[in-house]
Amino acid sequence: MRTTPAVLAAAAATVTLLGTCVTPATALAVADPPQPPIHITGKVIRGGADGRPHQLVCPAPFNAYSGGFTIRAGKDGRLIQEPADLLESRPNDNANGWIVAVRKGQYVEPQHPRPYSDRTPTRIEPADLVIHVVCTQDMPTHGM
Repeated sequence: MRTTPAVLAAAAATVTLLGTCVTPATALAVADPPQPPIHITGKVIRGGADGRPHQLVCPAPFNAYSGGFTIRAGKDGRLIQEPADLLESRPNDNANGWIVAVRKGQYVEPQHPRPYSDRTPTRIEPADLVIHVVCTQDMPTHGM
């Protein structure tokens, strides 16, 4: 059998068509679908509203998309009236976690058996802090 240029051209066109039909379907089957964003709540940091930076990191391969914090009074305390002083709330340098630095005090009640109405606060300590972070695989903030 003799191969002519027309036969070679037809074979090449068929291979090209098959290649374009197969490649996208194969690529879709191989790629993992993106995961939805996840919200992570950190542990309670006792006395963490002390003005120093604290960090919560996303699990790999997620990146920090946004974040925030919650302030709580401890077991024997109550929050002071003054508002919190937020010093820092941002992604860390590689955008794989969130950093928060906030100052907020709490009155700590004395430990004795008198009725609660008779108790007077003996000292002010930093309130407890909980950091929250939203992590995504789509778009990291990279220090936004």
